[in-house]
Amino acid sequence: MNRKEYTDAVLTALRHVTDRERLAIRAELDAHIEDHTAALQELDYPPELAEERALAAMGDPTEVGRELNACYQSWFWVILGRAAAIVTAVLCILALLHVGLLGMVADSISARIYPDEDSYFAKPTATERLDIRVPVGNDVLHVYRISVGQEDLLGEQVAEVLFCAYDRIPGGIVSQWLADGIILENSRGEQAVSGSGRGNWRVEYRSIQVPVQEEDPSVTLCYEAFGEQVRLELPLPGRETS
Repeated sequence: MNRKEYTDAVLTALRHVTDRERLAIRAELDAHIEDHTAALQELDYPPELAEERALAAMGDPTEVGRELNACYQSWFWVILGRAAAIVTAVLCILALLHVGLLGMVADSISARIYPDEDSYFAKPTATERLDIRVPVGNDVLHVYRISVGQEDLLGEQVAEVLFCAYDRIPGGIVSQWLADGIILENSRGEQAVSGSGRGNWRVEYRSIQVPVQEEDPSVTLCYEAFGEQVRLELPLPGRETS
């Protein structure tokens, strides 16, 4: 079902509206669907899937039409009543989660200025602070630390890269797919996929490790999806360079 078929199904259930009101209702439904679709596309959903998910979120069109028909007096009052309900719900959620939201804001600011997440190593052999920022779609990939240390179980050397991802616009929603899609590669082509970390709507933090050897001069951080490609060669700290 596409957008037109959905709105047609809703309007079919309406019996007590004028032609002018019917046009206004169609325009309002289209606007809601378009806004929801655009928001999903910003999260890297393909256009067709974004519209499908947006229509599903609107609910069954027949039931939506029956609900409007039953309570319809004036489209203005329908919108006003629903807007009031939404505002009330949002205010209640904000009241309950204000501490969590403040934490998200603090995380977002920290990711942009000086992120400082726990390292995989208790005592790394060598570590170096970085400040590499790469725009990827609507987000920014911020690589901020690289370390080398001993893996406790096997005793082999491991390189760790710490990075975070955030929306270019402060307060914007970051795509988790960016952080989850990062790959770390050593000089022999062995790869590790982004794993441990934490995140919220505003920022995603990740730690990624790959085995290295004494002769390895660097590791490469890679990302390729949705037409975006990133390859960052990161020199390993504590290694002599010729």
